[in-house]
Amino acid sequence: MVLDPFIIRLVAAAVSFAVAFIASGYIRSIIKEFLIKFGDEFASKVSEIVRYFTIILGVIVAFSILSLDVMVISIIIGILFIFMLVSSRDILLNFAAEIYLRVRKPFDKGDWIRIEGVEGRVREIGSIDTEIITSEGERVIIPNYLFLRTPVINKSKAIATYVEIKLTFEKLPLSKLETAVTNALNEIRSELLGEPEILSITESDEKAEIIVSLPVVNLKKLRWLINRISKSFYRQGIEVEIE
Repeated sequence: MVLDPFIIRLVAAAVSFAVAFIASGYIRSIIKEFLIKFGDEFASKVSEIVRYFTIILGVIVAFSILSLDVMVISIIIGILFIFMLVSSRDILLNFAAEIYLRVRKPFDKGDWIRIEGVEGRVREIGSIDTEIITSEGERVIIPNYLFLRTPVINKSKAIATYVEIKLTFEKLPLSKLETAVTNALNEIRSELLGEPEILSITESDEKAEIIVSLPVVNLKKLRWLINRISKSFYRQGIEVEIE
């Protein structure tokens, strides 16, 4: 008994697809285990994409075994691939950006960064976007693909010079002075590398002195920062001498 050649090709195509389907599961497990150090969500996503790619490859091999018109099949697959590529361009860019962020790690959660005029502390790094909180408490969502084509400044990784300045006030209630100093420092927070700190408070019968530490990156801006602090106290109706 001679089997129909088409039946043989059909069985072979089914076997090749089954092998690809089974192999896709093993490949997914291997890739996920290898990438788990970059995060479970990221590892699962990449391994799942590779699994689907392996299955699609098995389908193409099965079609070629069946001796169908490979040229027509290739054209259809090519058109579908181009359509998916164009329609999901931003998604693919964000996915590529996620790989970049996971592997290169230009910043971590909690870092203070600046990109395209937006500055704040990184609250969450997602698969599609990154969330930061500005010094004014605003929540800003940045698409991850921007990190592929826009320079990002990570102030938390820079090296700061800590500058101490002395603020001298006329005798006022201590609580009022602390509030005024906090307000003034908050106004310049975005220009500093880290959190400014009140080092000491000294009171006498006529005056109060407060020593503040400022983490400054660019010392050329120190005079400008001091002017900002002075103007802040002026707006609050408090006279101050800064040394």
